[in-house]
Amino acid sequence: MYFYRFFDLILLLLSTLYPLYLLVFSFMKITTYPPSWVVMQNNIQECFKSMSVNEKRLLILSSPLARTQDATEKDAIIITAEDFSKECGITQHSAYAQLEKASKSLIKRYFSYHNEKNKKVLSNWVIDCTYESGGIAIRFPEVVLFMLKEFDKVNPYTKYKKDIILRLKRDYSFDLYHLAKKFQAMGRFEISLEDFRNELGVPDSYNDLSNLKKRVIQPSLDEITEQTDINVTYENIKSGRAVVGFRFTVKEKSKLKAIEGGDQNTVDMFCKMTDSQINTYSSILSNVHSISDLAGNKDYQAFAVWISNILRDPKSVREKTAKRIFKALRTETDFKG
Repeated sequence: MYFYRFFDLILLLLSTLYPLYLLVFSFMKITTYPPSWVVMQNNIQECFKSMSVNEKRLLILSSPLARTQDATEKDAIIITAEDFSKECGITQHSAYAQLEKASKSLIKRYFSYHNEKNKKVLSNWVIDCTYESGGIAIRFPEVVLFMLKEFDKVNPYTKYKKDIILRLKRDYSFDLYHLAKKFQAMGRFEISLEDFRNELGVPDSYNDLSNLKKRVIQPSLDEITEQTDINVTYENIKSGRAVVGFRFTVKEKSKLKAIEGGDQNTVDMFCKMTDSQINTYSSILSNVHSISDLAGNKDYQAFAVWISNILRDPKSVREKTAKRIFKALRTETDFKG
């Protein structure tokens, strides 16, 4: 009799603590992103200043590799000419030469920051580059890798799809796209004329406002609207008759297709989720029996991380697998969306 009472007590304890475990785990679990995403701390916007298009592409391609490989400054991140060509839409014949030129420029660049003792520190963006037969191997210092790997409320970040930003060809389109994605959740942002010039590293040749609009702002916004997942417009902010800044409006394009070539049933099934929702429901789904066969040899935590990647990017796996995950989300959890 005492045994059964003890057993009942254990069951009651487990049923009480399990929901608490899921809640705590959802907050503790580190958000992960698949290789198709570029994720950078907002501090890294500084690196785009005055860089060439190919330097920016080099950093963008390095971002997911540093993150997924958990690279240290002892580890080389390899960018092949073939990958550079394919990802950036350029001919493979010229890819290696462009890679080499970009890396030589990047290795000369440095930036400043204040350490924990509030002392100003200068750091190079790159430690060294090794030129292989089919590409280059880059080593980044720890402070740069930190900005490419650590993302939380203390270290705010911006994320976007790699294939989307690499469609851009203009220098300032990269900078404006990063800024727009940074403030996308707010729908708009304002920036003074002086801060705008500083953020983008605009040279003195664009001090004339009409020249700045004609050659920097409007062509970049046109390219962003045509090539990416957002529409961006702007208007002047005036003090009297003088333009003192700009107000940008950022709107996400309507998603008519969740997966290219998918039918309407697929479109209806997939949905956009917040990071908080992904963290919570990936933990819950890792314990759902109907999809447990997808776990393979993964433990619950690893399975939850794998599910979170699919919730964030359904195209990262086969459509059949993604459908099973989202069907379980809608039918076996309390998710509404």
